Amino acid sequence: MQLSVRHLNYLREKDAKLYELVTDLQSGIERLSTQLAANPNGDMPTPPPVSSVTVSASNGIFSAAIFDNNPVLRGITYFLEISTVPEFMPRPYVISLGPSRNWVGFLGSGTWYFRAYSQYPSSGPSAVVYFGTSTAPTAVTGGGSVPTPPLATGAGSGTARSDGTSTGAGYGFVNQRGRVSLK
Repeated sequence: MQLSVRHLNYLREKDAKLYELVTDLQSGIERLSTQLAANPNGDMPTPPPVSSVTVSASNGIFSAAIFDNNPVLRGITYFLEISTVPEFMPRPYVISLGPSRNWVGFLGSGTWYFRAYSQYPSSGPSAVVYFGTSTAPTAVTGGGSVPTPPLATGAGSGTARSDGTSTGAGYGFVNQRGRVSLK
């Protein structure tokens, strides 16, 4: 990302050494921002939606793969959301995959729905992409004889609401969540 520095032309004319110092700093900050997937002028642009997500299951073990053919920077994080209802409400489970685009986990013989998205730590989350479509997500049944274990209520992720009702949030939609009341 290019760092905006004001008055460079003025510096070039008035003090060549100071101009050289400022442009060296500018170049270093730009390299660092690319390596960290951060924008020195504000928030990173939201990444484009992932290309697709596929899921299979057998004997209660689920395997999901996110395909993303977009150009991305190192530092991209992938998120998988799972839910027992196709609406993903009120509280889907958020699984942060980090840079990985694969997940394997035991969910028992129950039926689950899956969707995925990506996000940089300092950007908004991309649009969600469903296994199936947004209007008709594809159900995946675990199979086998072991039922889905009792799971805690989904609590969300990042700076999104801590009650789990902000879906598709990843790191969150804002840089800082306000104080959470435990009442």
